[in-house]
Amino acid sequence: MKVILDFLGAGPRNGNPWVRAAAILSAIFVGYIFVRAALPKILDPLSFAKIIYHYKILPDSLVNLAAIYLPWLELLCGVVVILVPWWRAASGWLIAAMLVVFAAGMVSVLARGLDITCGCFSTSGEGETISGMNIARNTALLACTFLVIWAHSGKRFLVGR
Repeated sequence: MKVILDFLGAGPRNGNPWVRAAAILSAIFVGYIFVRAALPKILDPLSFAKIIYHYKILPDSLVNLAAIYLPWLELLCGVVVILVPWWRAASGWLIAAMLVVFAAGMVSVLARGLDITCGCFSTSGEGETISGMNIARNTALLACTFLVIWAHSGKRFLVGR
């Protein structure tokens, strides 16, 4: 099992192979979720811009920029957290930041009583309506992301010093 974990780039933060395996599985899971979420937005940026607009958080001048660049950032971070072990902590921090911002946007929508779709995995107007479950899902993803960050950061970058 150690050979497989070393090949997959499981962080040396904890020598326990079960913790290392959990960190790898978390990286694959979070990466998959972000890649899956990014693809429909990349394919239909106009519909995604409409979803962002309905949140009524960003100024109109930034809605199109967010609709174009945010899905590519999600895709890049998702791919990197899966495939590039030495960048997992960095992409994990970006994913964590996005999850916090997304959750804050959902809390804002709920607090203002808006009834809109979240735009998490679909750009159609028939996606899931924002609820506390969306925030709970983001919180669970954030916990997985922090495991990835914890397992893939540390002193290994200072080897020889």
